[in-house]
Amino acid sequence: MEEIKKDFEASFKITTNLRDCYDYIKPSTILDLSQEIACDHADILHVGFDDFIKNNWIWVIVRNKYVILKHVKNLKHVRVYTYPLKNRLFEQPRDYEFYDCDTNELIMKGRSIWVVFNIETKKIEAPDLRIYDPERKGVFEERVKKLEKIEISKEDYVKDIIVTQSMLDHNGHLNNTRTLDYFMDLFNPKDDLFINSFQVEYVSQCYLNDLLSLYKKKTGNKYYIYIYKDEELKIYYEFDCNY
Repeated sequence: MEEIKKDFEASFKITTNLRDCYDYIKPSTILDLSQEIACDHADILHVGFDDFIKNNWIWVIVRNKYVILKHVKNLKHVRVYTYPLKNRLFEQPRDYEFYDCDTNELIMKGRSIWVVFNIETKKIEAPDLRIYDPERKGVFEERVKKLEKIEISKEDYVKDIIVTQSMLDHNGHLNNTRTLDYFMDLFNPKDDLFINSFQVEYVSQCYLNDLLSLYKKKTGNKYYIYIYKDEELKIYYEFDCNY
């Protein structure tokens, strides 16, 4: 029997549309490429969409954390290396390493936290998938814990947006990568504002035609965006930046 590789890598061309207006890779692109390679690897490990749906399971992401080690302007090609880690009950972590193909230098590292959701029972499950290498050490020494909430007031409100069909993934949910573009839209950062790290918390799913309210707040070098539907918090994230 052929041994299934518990790590995986792929290279991607970074087109103009995958960079921001200052020619740096967009945070949403980082998540998009991570999601792409995670899905490809899941298929190889026989835990992808087609295999999961037979058990009424889907993967649902609950958390993302990334650290930018080097800011590369006009990045042309990136190699992404990924592997799952040992699960912590319901949490199924997966790590990512981003390398500049021109220099072979590690420029970003990150972790996504997934859970297995049963679409029939509407509950999170903890199947023993055994898709990880038990000897593998991740990109972060400690567990990526839930981002603490900050106090948001009505003065922090910016605008409402409607979830349109182009924002949906193949599960019919708001694609988790799309909302990271709101950082540029809400804060209008200058070209000398560099992102050190960011973390995203996905509280619950958003669907077609949902009316979402966006709030922003800045405290020191920390930039926050909170997304609500009515009074229900849906998504929130923190950017740690410096000049």
